[in-house]
Amino acid sequence: MLIGGFEDKDAADIIIPASKKLLEKCGVFDLKGYTLGLQARTCNKWSPCPVLVLLYATLGLHRYNLLQGTKFQLSHVKKYVFSTGAAASYYITLDAMEAADSSSSLQTFQTQVTENCFGRFILTCNIARIQGEPSNVYTGLNIGCRLPECPPENPFEIYYLMKDSELQENNDWIRLYLELAVATTDRNREASDFGLSNLEIVNVAVDAEGLLNAKNAIFYIRYKDLYEARLGNADFDRIAIVRRIFDEDTGRFTLVGQNQSSDIIN
Repeated sequence: MLIGGFEDKDAADIIIPASKKLLEKCGVFDLKGYTLGLQARTCNKWSPCPVLVLLYATLGLHRYNLLQGTKFQLSHVKKYVFSTGAAASYYITLDAMEAADSSSSLQTFQTQVTENCFGRFILTCNIARIQGEPSNVYTGLNIGCRLPECPPENPFEIYYLMKDSELQENNDWIRLYLELAVATTDRNREASDFGLSNLEIVNVAVDAEGLLNAKNAIFYIRYKDLYEARLGNADFDRIAIVRRIFDEDTGRFTLVGQNQSSDIIN
């Protein structure tokens, strides 16, 4: 029987009622349909995965890699469950492969990313695990994080300036931070990918002990927003300021940041 032109309900992205009992039985990640303010989506050729969900899936892998010393890279998102409302929580099931091991097979991961405030770059990742692995999940209240500010001095002169070789080696997560800073704060960008492919990193400064691998650090990413430049906007030379926070006691991983004009350092 065809449903909405498709034989597969998931492919047609049909939302079916699901009871609280079913949710408790299967868990949020395995939810099908909708219930209790949660909706499930399957990513496929009929229903491509949204850019933000891909970024959040990559953020979950980044958390896992940072804490476990691995180099998993996203292959594809299989499905995601999200809460309704402006600022949402996303429960994402994805496949990834260890980049450093050509013989490795795909691993299925589960990650949760929460938007603490719609339209602001304040994201919390409490779960990032290989499917089936136990994890200690932080269940406390989300506490508001103060947005990092640019210091009075030029951060690219007083903090560690990443070398070109370091930028190339760590480009995946540095670029992830930049793309999250833009995509979460400016959702009115009309390009299908928020114009993220038109962001050009100029240089990156790091304020942290232990530098790049520090679990708590602030990154200053100077970039050119060529998407805005092509629209005729003069303010396309900008700085993304991103604070990375990891709470050892709770396992709570947070990214918080903002974008500012580079005029603040000129």
